[in-house]
Amino acid sequence: MMKLGTRTFSAPIFHGLIYGGLSTALLLLIATFSEQGVSENDRELAALAFVTIGLVFSRYNLIWKWHVGRAGSIGTGVMISWFLCAAGLVFLGFLTRRTGEYERRVILLWLVLTPMLFVLVHHIIRYAFFRFFPDSMKSRTAVIVFVSEDAQRLAHILGALDVPKFRLLGFFEDRSPERVGHRKEDRPVLGGTGDVVDYVNRHSVNVVFVVLPLEGADRATDIVRQLGDTTASIYFMPTSPLFRSDQLQFANIGGVPVFSFSETPFFGADGALKRLMDILFSASVLIVLSPLLLLIAAAIWLTSGRPVLFTQQRYGLDGRRIKVHKFRTMHVTPDDGTVAQATRDDPRVTPIGRLLRRTSIDELPQFWDVLRGDMSVVGPRPHAVEHNETYRALIERYMLRHKVRPGLTGLAQINGLRGEIHMLESMERRVEFDLRYIRTWSPGLDVYIILRTIALIFRDRAAY
Repeated sequence: MMKLGTRTFSAPIFHGLIYGGLSTALLLLIATFSEQGVSENDRELAALAFVTIGLVFSRYNLIWKWHVGRAGSIGTGVMISWFLCAAGLVFLGFLTRRTGEYERRVILLWLVLTPMLFVLVHHIIRYAFFRFFPDSMKSRTAVIVFVSEDAQRLAHILGALDVPKFRLLGFFEDRSPERVGHRKEDRPVLGGTGDVVDYVNRHSVNVVFVVLPLEGADRATDIVRQLGDTTASIYFMPTSPLFRSDQLQFANIGGVPVFSFSETPFFGADGALKRLMDILFSASVLIVLSPLLLLIAAAIWLTSGRPVLFTQQRYGLDGRRIKVHKFRTMHVTPDDGTVAQATRDDPRVTPIGRLLRRTSIDELPQFWDVLRGDMSVVGPRPHAVEHNETYRALIERYMLRHKVRPGLTGLAQINGLRGEIHMLESMERRVEFDLRYIRTWSPGLDVYIILRTIALIFRDRAAY
């Protein structure tokens, strides 16, 4: 997404020096506590790493929000840059045949702990900066050309930003305040559109925002052309119901700027990271809990017979049908082609099934579905095919939740939207949370949802 005013908080080389210094200090600290201590080779590597990281990481501002995992975010850029730097240093060691001169445990710890240190220090510096020096950030003066509801919304957003900081001076508008709904408590109207260039030059305004509907693009072009006689940065904000969508993102494809209204965050490096997390987590759970899984399977078989697993078709990634597995918690009944949701005190639920459903243990076999690639540990919960067909016709953007793999748990579930759906409004809220998850995904969000899910297992009253 587009970022305004990236050159803040001193020169870029300052940030590179901090990143390089942190990595170098960590390397020497780890080597100090190793069996061999700090060797001459360690010092040479530290010097090389300091210079390399200092140059590569100078573009990453320490007080910008990260959002690791989001395409184009600083956090993602830092992680990718560290991987490339580490790979480059290791490759250089192979080329010079000097890898055997370093203690492998020291190098491995350094490669793993450095990105963690970057995350920790970044958040500490960002917190300290805004906690103790809230007024030290240089603000940029700005004006908005044309008054509208969208322009007022932009003004509100600019006033709430911490990085970059803007000091909005006012609006320019040719129409009367009554016609555009301008109130006395709003920022003042500084003049008509013909006064913009003169005002910007006289007051050295840093940024001009032109806010117009798409049908006013010709007029916006004329104003931008006139502002070419100033040194102000110029931004055009098109107003349309399309651009008010919370799914809207700005992208660049082959040098062509485009707007994306429906896109998955899990492609490229982010998709590989998400899949790697799923494989490691699901494989670990299946290995650690394998004795418990066998005991549960035996208990179901002995108390209510076969089958042990319940298989149901659901919609998966891109709307393709997948098979989802659970431990069977209900008595076997003839299949009449309908899917009735489980209700509280449902007579179909077996005694052992009630315990499994209450603690969500019945869903443990789905870790195998995750390992196979049909599901993810975290994502929108998959609904039965019949329910999907019903709600996709009733809820706008319902199918967008299938832009990602369905999950064992999700943002909706940790916010109380689990179990039987009584009203259409409940499903709408569930879909809203699902789309928010897709829009704001990060590895940290996945970890948060997993931890919240574990905490809710034994006290979730919506589970039965």
